[in-house]
Amino acid sequence: MWTLSRIICMGMLTGLSLADICTRRIPSLWLFIGSLLAAGYQIAAGEEDIWLILGGVGVGILFLAVSRFTGESMGYGDSWAILILGIYLGLWELLTALTGAFFLLAAVSAAGLAAKKMSKRLRIPFYPFLTAGYLMSVIW
Repeated sequence: MWTLSRIICMGMLTGLSLADICTRRIPSLWLFIGSLLAAGYQIAAGEEDIWLILGGVGVGILFLAVSRFTGESMGYGDSWAILILGIYLGLWELLTALTGAFFLLAAVSAAGLAAKKMSKRLRIPFYPFLTAGYLMSVIW
């Protein structure tokens, strides 16, 4: 279940989650390194169906477009991470991770709004939820 590549990915997502929580900025260098590692992994592994990888890349590009057209309501760093995970995981595993991330985000947001602890305008860091969604997809 846990391979070296999954441990590295989880470590990077955890570090980026901490950066997102503390500074609200994602280091571009980490994202660039993650892109190179994901592409290198797919080239070295060579066992994935290219259409699944391209599907994951397509989802990442879609989220980058959403970031662009919404004025970064969802940040470029978040979308770039989805693109990297799309390269690394492929379409179906990426969709599993995103489903878990958005479900957890919705649950936390609903609980916060119901308890009147947050407003509708609060900006919540997405990386911790993406990390949790990735962990859920690995365990599943």
